[in-house]
Amino acid sequence: MDFRSDVVLKGAAWDNTIKDLGKIFSTRTNFSIYLLAMSIGIMYDQRIDKLEETDESEPHNVPRTVLTSQNMDGRIDFMFQAAILTSQTIDFDEDKRLQLAFGDNDDTFKKMDFLTEFANFGAAKLAEKIGTSNLESMENIKNFLVSTLEGRNFDIDALSEEDLLDDWTPDFADSSN
Repeated sequence: MDFRSDVVLKGAAWDNTIKDLGKIFSTRTNFSIYLLAMSIGIMYDQRIDKLEETDESEPHNVPRTVLTSQNMDGRIDFMFQAAILTSQTIDFDEDKRLQLAFGDNDDTFKKMDFLTEFANFGAAKLAEKIGTSNLESMENIKNFLVSTLEGRNFDIDALSEEDLLDDWTPDFADSSN
């Protein structure tokens, strides 16, 4: 992927997340939080074009030099491919998705803007997990990620009414009085 500019992270959720989780993600803070937020947005298949800004919120950025050096292993390319191929938030046919994912560069489609919209959603989710201390924040994020991996994140893995009622029988149904 060709990085021509820095990624600008605007909005109160980005500002709060970067400031509050900065000590946890002490190395390449903005980049690390950006990747985690992007992963969350892709996992939820949710995008936010722009986050709400306040007078106090400061814009942050991920420098293109960091993006270039950290993408040497193709991590961001892989995330883009996963997002473009699976997302239901964009109305492209299969051929267009495959062309964007694996074809030559299409300068009309802004890949980083597309990924940043996923990251915006992820930043809003991460902001919800911020606790009163770094330890509480780490615990909240860990529990969120573990519940997602184990299939217990009901925002993503919603249970249908049939699943809820299928195996359940009341205790009194078995008693013979």
